[in-house]
Amino acid sequence: MAKQYNSVSELVEHLTDDKAFRADLQKEIAAKSLAKTLFVMRCSKGITQAQMAERLGCGQARISKLENSTLDSIKVADLVSYAKALDLQLSIGFHKNFTAAEWVKFYAFQIKRHLDYLAELAHKDDQINKGVTAFFREAIVNILNLIQSSAQLLPARKPGKPPVLEISPPTDEVEHEEVLVAG
Repeated sequence: MAKQYNSVSELVEHLTDDKAFRADLQKEIAAKSLAKTLFVMRCSKGITQAQMAERLGCGQARISKLENSTLDSIKVADLVSYAKALDLQLSIGFHKNFTAAEWVKFYAFQIKRHLDYLAELAHKDDQINKGVTAFFREAIVNILNLIQSSAQLLPARKPGKPPVLEISPPTDEVEHEEVLVAG
């Protein structure tokens, strides 16, 4: 059976020892990563290049060119139009180089901001309140499970020591999460 590769890079690494060629290939792949993302987004919506061109008011060749462009040739206006045509929101941000911990804090505060918005909506109607409350319960379980899953990747604890983090799943009798944090 023929060897299977997970990527073009892996195939090229197997086929050649030419480090300069492999480096150039990696640069080319990286330069086209955004264009390929556009292609994948369009395809995931089941939209052809011709249909996308119709949505953008251009020719199909323009869509093909955009989906094969390099990073330095894609304009922000193209991204805005492309996202709008796919009924997506485009977000572009500038920030300092965050550490992993700073990213977690950043997203935690973003989650808080959106949860606060949902809590405000819950004041408008009983049905909305029930839905938001149910969502909050689900979010608590999911977030705690994510943290527990990552905590399990920490180095092994000494035998006999309690786990770093243990989350008990909700039962019918218990309406809150039990969290054990041990040092």
